[in-house]
Amino acid sequence: SAGSYSSTSANTLTATSSTTYVINVMGATLTSSGNTITAITTAGGVASSVGSEQFGINLVATGGGGGAVDGDYDGATFYYGATASLPDEVATCAATCSTSNTYTASYLANITSSTESGSYTGTLTYVATGTF
Repeated sequence: SAGSYSSTSANTLTATSSTTYVINVMGATLTSSGNTITAITTAGGVASSVGSEQFGINLVATGGGGGAVDGDYDGATFYYGATASLPDEVATCAATCSTSNTYTASYLANITSSTESGSYTGTLTYVATGTF
C-alpha cells in the first residue's frame, strides 16, 4: 500500500474553571530495524501525499472549553516535531478553561516504493501539565 490515514478514539481532558494547561507529545517516528518513516517537520504542516514518505499527526479540539490546538498540528494538515527525547507542544489552554475539551488525534503514515520493507511501529506519549 502506498499510504494510509486513520483517526484514533478521542482523548478527553477535563479542566476546572481555574485551570490552564499545556499538552505535549513525545516519541520517535515510526521505525523498523533501524529504518524510519520521515517525520513531517514543515512549519504549519502539510497534506497527505500518497507515494511520499511521511509520518505526522494532527488534532482537533471540540467542546468549547477554551483549549486550542497548536498551529502546526491544527486542522487537515499533518506535522510531527517531537522526538524520543524532545517533546513538542500540541495544545494549550492559556486562559482560564471553563469546561472540558475533547482532543481527537489523527495519525498519518505514507511510504514510497523505495521505503524499506518491515513492520514499522512507534509509541507516542501525551502529557498534560497544569500551568498555574
